Amino acid sequence: MSRKLIIYFMLLVTVAIAGDEPITRKTLTPFGRPQTADYKNEKGEVYSYYCLIKGESMGFAVEGPVKVDVRTRAGLAQSDITADYQVQAWENEYLVAAEKYKSKKVEAEIVNSKLYPAAYRSLAFEAPAGVHNYRLWLVSDNIDTVFVRIYKSESEEKIPAQVNMYPTEYFKQVHLYSKKNQTPYYLISQKDGVKMKVNGPAEIIVRARANYSAEMEGRIGYTISVIEDGTEVNTLSATTSKSLTMAYQDYAGVVPSKPTQFIVEVPVGNHTYNFILKESAAETVSVRFGLPQQDDEN
Repeated sequence: MSRKLIIYFMLLVTVAIAGDEPITRKTLTPFGRPQTADYKNEKGEVYSYYCLIKGESMGFAVEGPVKVDVRTRAGLAQSDITADYQVQAWENEYLVAAEKYKSKKVEAEIVNSKLYPAAYRSLAFEAPAGVHNYRLWLVSDNIDTVFVRIYKSESEEKIPAQVNMYPTEYFKQVHLYSKKNQTPYYLISQKDGVKMKVNGPAEIIVRARANYSAEMEGRIGYTISVIEDGTEVNTLSATTSKSLTMAYQDYAGVVPSKPTQFIVEVPVGNHTYNFILKESAAETVSVRFGLPQQDDEN
């Protein structure tokens, strides 16, 4: 293998590794002392589950921002039936998440129980910043018990090495919260933009997040116009989905999307760009700017 091919392979591996986010998953314990059951898979491995009984709720607390994953297995009274059920997660009087499932028996057993375990199904949702108390409920016409394990997953977003840039004009600054730091972003809308001065030639790194309101779900799209002296010189378009781990410290009522990174090529000379929303399903998009960090050649 030639030296060039070896270097190219190493670069590909480095880029792939750098793109991953380290994730830490931990189990959560419900309030009180709910009944437990041991699930034994076909390999003989045993896992402890909590019993969520129809008509009784199961409560737990978690500090966000984290992703909550409620893993459930229906308890079947007969081996040949299909479980048809819904698990709901509530915070006070608000329904946070709910999913309907169908599942059949798997090759495993619930130790010391007459119930047959079904294939697992997951209810996942994001807990924003702060401490939250959730309650789980089982809704079903043909099962009375689901076996539950509750996880929380924390991830730390990796940001490429860059030199931060700061806009000359903006209408609102917000801060994305993580356990280690607070990252400033600047809001843009179809009415208000963010102005940036830069001396080219250069590459501007634009990192953007759409902001989901409470009623928005699924993937959404947006387009940012880059305007200079009243002329659109570039457009930045993306489709995205909600972040499962990040939240704002000072921007209530919205959830940020996963980040999208754009590169804007700046020609020679002094330029003033206005970044403004052209089209968007979200009312606002948060942006931040940077320049690629250059290695010292000496």
